[in-house]
Amino acid sequence: MTGLREQKKAQTRAAITTEAGRLFTTQGFQATTMDEIAAAAGVSPATLYNYFGTKNSVLLAHIETTVGDMIEAGSAVLADPPADVVEAVQSLMAVVMDHFIALDRELLREVFAAGFGPSSDVLPELIRLDLLVADQLGQLLQRFDSPRGLAPEIEVDEAVITIYSAMVTQLVMYVSMEEMTVAAAQRGVARQIEIMFSGLRARER
Repeated sequence: MTGLREQKKAQTRAAITTEAGRLFTTQGFQATTMDEIAAAAGVSPATLYNYFGTKNSVLLAHIETTVGDMIEAGSAVLADPPADVVEAVQSLMAVVMDHFIALDRELLREVFAAGFGPSSDVLPELIRLDLLVADQLGQLLQRFDSPRGLAPEIEVDEAVITIYSAMVTQLVMYVSMEEMTVAAAQRGVARQIEIMFSGLRARER
């Protein structure tokens, strides 16, 4: 009985986040009400508030689902990465960018606004999700030993911060610049990784 109850709760939560994501994308985060989310998911407003106390919590759940899909897709790169460290990192970061960019640009703006607004209760959760992605990048880098991978004086954690920061910067540019295309954003990330590894890569002896 407990198992069926938990399964039902998971299905309800998934329905809420799916419908919320659809509404956020089609009519905007600010314009979407909790009552509309409840109606779309086929639950009562009371049930919705029982699962998610605020609309920001619903937004975070939608982003968490996206990150989960991202991690799953990234696992395929970790399982069989390109032999060259630059190409491997570019492949993984392309997966990350693909999933973020698949979200509506305006919705991404709302995520950033919610995360960095005054007294935000969203930022700690966004950081937790970022760390999941960063950890996967760290796992990938650890697979490359000198001389093929990082220079011996560079710690994996340092490289992760450098690479991930460049990806986030490119994502922020994409979100803030309407004229930037998806292809341009992806090319920007790949190029930044290439440039960074001119200093990160181990030198042939």
